Amino acid sequence: MQTVNDGFILINGGSFSMGSPDTENWRIDDEIEHEVTVSSFYADAYETTQGDYEKLMHDNPSTFIGADLPVDNVSWLDAVQYANARSIAENLTPAYTISEGEVIWDRGADGYRLPTEAEWEYACRAGTNTPFNLKKSLSADDANFYGHYPYEIEENYFNDSVLEARPGEYRQTTIAVGSSGRYEKL
Repeated sequence: MQTVNDGFILINGGSFSMGSPDTENWRIDDEIEHEVTVSSFYADAYETTQGDYEKLMHDNPSTFIGADLPVDNVSWLDAVQYANARSIAENLTPAYTISEGEVIWDRGADGYRLPTEAEWEYACRAGTNTPFNLKKSLSADDANFYGHYPYEIEENYFNDSVLEARPGEYRQTTIAVGSSGRYEKL
């Protein structure tokens, strides 16, 4: 991966198995495994902060308030509108035209856009074929989630010694964008 001036990272294109195998726990029926090829693309290494979002959108819909926290409670359409606003602020051509409930993506525009579903999964998998990019299961030290309830605990509730990730901390809040995931109380 190569970093560019605006902090975005080049994700080199390639092929991967999108979806999940029938045997994967918590699999949803629409996750049919199939081979997909994506072209190289750029992605921001971090979530959009509330400070950046509010500066452009003059609104902060987030539940957990803090300028360095990720913006939350935004819809897909809100994210598209933010991408267009950021493009305009940086004198780029917006990637989306929004009219009468329809969004059209101009693939030739040089403005910001959201990753496609395939690009998102490709980047998240980071070359792995496991449910998570780090290993088979994430711990509360790896990601901020309901840490008391790690992946596969339902199947192993009476024998949690077989779990790859142990139950951990439930922070009950978002954490600063770019932080390590380890939360230190102030």
